[in-house]
Amino acid sequence: MLVEVLLDAPVHVHYGFLTLGANEAGPEDAARGQVNGLCGAAVPGVLHLHTELHTGEVHVRVELYAAEPALGDEWRDVVEVLYTTTAEDLALGGFDSSVGPVDLPPGVYRARYCAADMRGEDRYLLQFWPATGVDRIVRQGSDYAAYWHREGPEPTLTRDELAGRVADLRRRRAEREAGEAEEELDEIWEGDVPDDPRLREAGWYAASLWRLDPAIVEALAEAGDRGRRAVTAWAVERVLDDAQLMGQPWAGPALAALRDGSPLAEWEIRETLPPMPIEEHNLDAAQNLAAEVLFNVAPGGLGDACEAVMEAIYRSSGPEVVLDGVRRMLG
Repeated sequence: MLVEVLLDAPVHVHYGFLTLGANEAGPEDAARGQVNGLCGAAVPGVLHLHTELHTGEVHVRVELYAAEPALGDEWRDVVEVLYTTTAEDLALGGFDSSVGPVDLPPGVYRARYCAADMRGEDRYLLQFWPATGVDRIVRQGSDYAAYWHREGPEPTLTRDELAGRVADLRRRRAEREAGEAEEELDEIWEGDVPDDPRLREAGWYAASLWRLDPAIVEALAEAGDRGRRAVTAWAVERVLDDAQLMGQPWAGPALAALRDGSPLAEWEIRETLPPMPIEEHNLDAAQNLAAEVLFNVAPGGLGDACEAVMEAIYRSSGPEVVLDGVRRMLG
């Protein structure tokens, strides 16, 4: 009867709750009028789930069935609610993060929420199956009503039909995301999207550098990891120097880490920075922004190298000063 496991992952909770579905109503309305207080379904399209853990990581598994599944003895607390959703982009969210997608097809379901402490870990199980018996005939006195009671209702979905709806939902989401990605590419490249997948994936900074000098971007794409990292470190050195950070004891080791791809001591660096001013743009702000460039480009990819070069250009007297330096490095 199991159709599919829709989610099986750790989730970060804060304030002891999770939600499935977008919710603009407050938590006080989530279980209004219900008997159970663990799983609120009073707001259409939303499940509000309480966890025993206030803050930390819990494990959540979400399952879709074609009919009511058996209930395991390991679950300490179990409640059931009626849940209706029309969304195609569900995710399980905490206070400030979410996991997903949870590919539950639009429909009306029974939802069973189970909780247990297993081997010292908070674990939760959320099971869905098509709802039946959610209505009743109070009185029937006409042939018209008798006809529709007999002919109108469709049977509940079979396992194969449910699986097909999950597949359709995922296909539509993939098509939607592909379309959105193409629109973003068109915006990034101002309608002149390159065919080279390396350039397409390199992002805004690559497109900005391309408009200044396409040959440099192509050369960076061909340069290999070592060559790109050398350019990245060279450009970041200019950024740090502009912010008067090259005198810091971490500057040399950080640039060396950029060149060889080793990890940056990010938190040690952050501890030396002045507080970031909220509004004023001064040396304190410049130093924080320069450090962010250092952290952002650490992965060393094509987009990172382009970002480092563009950030150096933004801080230079003119783009050619930086572009000439990059050209010399790339030969």
